[in-house]
Amino acid sequence: MKSKKLLIIFLLPWLSFAGGQEIYFENCEKCHGFSQQGSLGLPLYRSTIANHSDNYLKKTIKYGRPGRIMPGFNLSNAQMTKLIRFLRAGVKAPQYSQAVIAGDAQAGKHTYEQYCQRCHGSQLEGGEGTGKNFSWQKDREVSPPALANQGFLHAAEDQMIKHIIMNGIKDTEMMSFKKEFNFTDQMANDLVAYIRSHQKSAQFDNKPEATKEPLVFVYQSQHNLGTTVDKLRDSAAAYNFRVYPSRTLFEGFGKQSIEDEKQVVVRFCNFKNMQKFLKLDPRLGVMLPCRATVIENDQGEVHIYLENYMHAVLRFNNEQIAIEAKDLIDSMKEMVEEAIW
Repeated sequence: MKSKKLLIIFLLPWLSFAGGQEIYFENCEKCHGFSQQGSLGLPLYRSTIANHSDNYLKKTIKYGRPGRIMPGFNLSNAQMTKLIRFLRAGVKAPQYSQAVIAGDAQAGKHTYEQYCQRCHGSQLEGGEGTGKNFSWQKDREVSPPALANQGFLHAAEDQMIKHIIMNGIKDTEMMSFKKEFNFTDQMANDLVAYIRSHQKSAQFDNKPEATKEPLVFVYQSQHNLGTTVDKLRDSAAAYNFRVYPSRTLFEGFGKQSIEDEKQVVVRFCNFKNMQKFLKLDPRLGVMLPCRATVIENDQGEVHIYLENYMHAVLRFNNEQIAIEAKDLIDSMKEMVEEAIW
């Protein structure tokens, strides 16, 4: 009986890891990799996790990183506990004081510009690209985290930030500033104060603001369907879009579907614009190439339907993505307006 009890005690941690492993594969593996080696998402090395408190991990999983690749996940407390236990794999969780660090943010700004800006960006926006395989900075193994990200600032304790500054993170490019640059406690405190000064509110809301713009822009053409398609293709080329073969839509399903020649999709793409999007977030590739649908109704009227990408990009909660999307949509609208007359 005693041996059975010992066996159960020995297996309990592994049973917990197994439950967390299933949650990881269902929610995290696609971005962070089968063995947590990183891909679209950052690597989740156990030596990295060793620096993060349970509270930090819980908030990161729950709220994600607005404007970055990491979304928020609606997991129960039990699921969260199992997942974190799996990520730790026996590594003890650090315990950080909740005390706010007092420092000189202005002095910290100077320190940041001298030591941190080249990796984390002049506005603490992080590196271009995402995760490991999609880092666009060829001198970096991964895309450096965005320290001004509101999700990060909401999750991270001051003491955790200071610990990482002073000690670095094993198996990553984040070095120990205490060892490499003889950082003093005051320098670290000032740097933490500067990073914390970018937090906009103690409350955190990861919900994007709604837009009052329509889901689809609709235009009526002054030409028949064939001429409208030709003029739209010519206009797209004039706006530096590469134009792809147009396609007709189908009605019905399977063997019962028939080609509807009165519904034509014009496809086009600006590769310079596409590269901007993919650098900001590779998931934006699902929106490309761009398209406009030309439909002739039963009354012989021809309309052009243009999808408004702003509704899609709002989910990314990234100001730069919104700016790029607005520029793209404005170009597409001008392109269509020239084609209908």
